[in-house]
Amino acid sequence: MTTSGNYRDVTAIIVAMTDREKPFLMESITSVFRQSDVTQVILCVDKENSWVHSTVGSLLEDIRLELLKLPLMPPGAIRNEATKYVKNPWLAYCDGDDVWCEEKICSQREVAHDRDCDFVGTDHYLTNEKGAVKAFALAQNLPMTSSWLVRTKIMQQFPFNESLYTGEDGEWWIRTENVIQKVRLPKMLIRYRVSSGSLSSATSSKKKKALIVLFSSVPVFGLSITGLTFFAWLFTRRSYYLWQPRWGNQPNA
Repeated sequence: MTTSGNYRDVTAIIVAMTDREKPFLMESITSVFRQSDVTQVILCVDKENSWVHSTVGSLLEDIRLELLKLPLMPPGAIRNEATKYVKNPWLAYCDGDDVWCEEKICSQREVAHDRDCDFVGTDHYLTNEKGAVKAFALAQNLPMTSSWLVRTKIMQQFPFNESLYTGEDGEWWIRTENVIQKVRLPKMLIRYRVSSGSLSSATSSKKKKALIVLFSSVPVFGLSITGLTFFAWLFTRRSYYLWQPRWGNQPNA
């Protein structure tokens, strides 16, 4: 019987296409390398990147790591291109400024094995640029892409929409509703960094996260916001995702 940490069949796709990820990339890659079930890591950077070798250094010598230089493209197109090089039956995404918590992939693979599902998402902390946890996110409707664990064949069959510069994860989520089995693992296994200048900073979701982190950084509000968001998460956690009415009628509901 397969036991925890012995699957070793996951490829991690790390996307760091802009200079914004440079200060955080080492921490991001290190968190991915700590996952015992990850045997291949594909690092996507801009083909004109001049800092990845000096920033990542000796990590590039790890046999698990493959550097993929690409022209600037929408996020979905980058992930689709990286999928062509995946050697494992499972893949997971990580943005170059986010951090995977210890045992993230192992926990997800256990759930995927036990539930025989195609997709497992996890919940996430909100952190400031320095990586300090400021709040708990609810993640009731759509998990952060950095939390996804999904069968490779699913992403080959249902690739991201390559024309979208933002919201490609949401479009994919809605398009594949009731087509694949998605499971939520209600554990905080991602440190999602809220930083300025991100590609999705203009979205309402990102603005809300930025406001939460901003107010939680004020001493008089900090502990209260962390505590309130923890209890909100605690009482709303479940093993499935909720469909948002604004997405329209749920297919086959």
